[in-house]
Amino acid sequence: MAMTRVGVPVRVMLLLLTVVASSLRTLDTVQELKDTGFGRPPPRHGYVLLVWYVQNCVDNNMHALCNPVDGEYGFHYFRNKGHSGPLLPKLDWHDGCSYYTLGNLNSNRYKQAGDLPYEVRRYYNKRNKRSNMDRLLVKYCRNQNLIKEIYASAHYESTETYLIGPPLISDLRHKETSYSPLPHLWQWIIVHTNNHSNNIM
Repeated sequence: MAMTRVGVPVRVMLLLLTVVASSLRTLDTVQELKDTGFGRPPPRHGYVLLVWYVQNCVDNNMHALCNPVDGEYGFHYFRNKGHSGPLLPKLDWHDGCSYYTLGNLNSNRYKQAGDLPYEVRRYYNKRNKRSNMDRLLVKYCRNQNLIKEIYASAHYESTETYLIGPPLISDLRHKETSYSPLPHLWQWIIVHTNNHSNNIM
């Protein structure tokens, strides 16, 4: 049996990686999402990005209205590599699906990221990693133009990556307001931090 460098059989290692990727927590309610702390508070942008995405980039049947393959809004191909191996479940290449990632706000690297709405980009500061740490990952089946799965991830950390369940997608899609105003304290912290960073440089 083939062995890895540390003496673990390859078959066992692949099994462990599959278990890790398939054990991601599924979030089915807005409260469950809030309890994870994903994408909040500002300058993190993941929560606002997720709400915007489900309201504007998929229809009620999960057909893609924003094309990941064309790089719309900064979408790009995701090789399913997290910090400790595969992040998401292994794909069956016969079904024509691939993973794509969205949320990198650096428009110098992903030009079309500049097309994301102001509410998503408003707290981005290239000197502050927290302002650009959140990502959405989608399983996109090109032959059907279908988004099969949506994941939320804090920069590809397996312990902070979640599958967004259909009930949560539906709840977010029907929220009357997408964006909650920031408490004054958070506004002050963000402005103060950004001004301080600008003075340092």
